[in-house]
Amino acid sequence: MAAAAAFAILNLELSEMPWMAALCTRRQSKRFIPTRRSEPSAMRRLVFPEGDWQSIRSDLELRGWSSSQLEVIQAELSNGWPLRIAVRHAAMRLGTCPTGSKALG
Repeated sequence: MAAAAAFAILNLELSEMPWMAALCTRRQSKRFIPTRRSEPSAMRRLVFPEGDWQSIRSDLELRGWSSSQLEVIQAELSNGWPLRIAVRHAAMRLGTCPTGSKALG
């Protein structure tokens, strides 16, 4: 009787094997794959606590800051410095600031 029970269990295990193998070989649905962003990396906007980089840049350009100074200011803002200190660091690092520039803040 024990041999018959073992044989029955063995038959059940063998009959379940193809079903279990089918689970492992199923392809996943493409329904839940996240979509790719169509936005190129050049179009991404840099946003700092003081605002969007494009608006900060245009404001600084109107105040007379050069492109090399703006690059330093952007790097300082990316490192976490506030705009006021980033402008000061750029002026000290490059040794120049715009003629007639006013304090920011």
